[in-house]
Amino acid sequence: KRSLILEGRRGCSHGCTFCSQCSFWENRWRAKSGRRIAEEMEYYLDRFDAEFLWLTDDNFAFGPRADGMFKEINARGLGDDLYWFVQARVDDVARNRESISEMRRAGNQWILMGIESGDPETLSRYGKGTTPDQAQQAVRALKENDVFAQGTFIIGNRGDNQGSIEGLRRYVEVLDPDLAIFMILTPFPGTELYEEAIRNGWIEDWNWAHYDMIHAVMPTEALSTAEVQEELYKCYRSFYGKLSRRIGGVFSSNRFKRRTYRYMASQSIIMQLRDLI
Repeated sequence: KRSLILEGRRGCSHGCTFCSQCSFWENRWRAKSGRRIAEEMEYYLDRFDAEFLWLTDDNFAFGPRADGMFKEINARGLGDDLYWFVQARVDDVARNRESISEMRRAGNQWILMGIESGDPETLSRYGKGTTPDQAQQAVRALKENDVFAQGTFIIGNRGDNQGSIEGLRRYVEVLDPDLAIFMILTPFPGTELYEEAIRNGWIEDWNWAHYDMIHAVMPTEALSTAEVQEELYKCYRSFYGKLSRRIGGVFSSNRFKRRTYRYMASQSIIMQLRDLI
């Protein structure tokens, strides 16, 4: 069986300050019809024996187009043979909870959501337009429908200190997504964040190989880049360090959660992050 990539939509109409896609596509987007996406999924299955598809949409948009896509996929009977992954906003998931079960029947078993923070002020600074409550609703809706709920979280904004990052760790613990990915705020060229960082002289590391969201290239007002780097490790150790979470992941009934936790264990991911300090 093969894993393949399918593009259903390009661009994003939102304005997160750190996101290069918003700038690249100039906050515009265009999309294929739900019927065409279903046709391409069926082609990938029949022609390439695909098992897993990554829909590379920068932001999967719920609504009539998406509902039509789910119905078309289910009408073709693809949901039992093909599994797929998307990225979506927490507010979209929370507002369209009634669509998740149909989406799950259509083969979606994994959604990545950019949650970023549990602090409303930080979310506003990032230009997210989302709330912590929406994140809670979204994670709950996915879990209730056996969809692997992955969340991304960002540390290293100018106001961050050890206390605020510890607060983020507590928030993620309560939120309890199936998979938490912690990242360091990175000023990608072309973004609003990059322009602000240039104006204020925040950037200390100009090695582009480190612009991967796991290397700290800017300090905060309270933390050096080395301290931000250490906080990233602490975030991963806090979430994945619990034996109950690791065992639950390795033996989860959800295939993607099970595979992901087994892979992380085999690759010693947490120790690799420790080596970056």
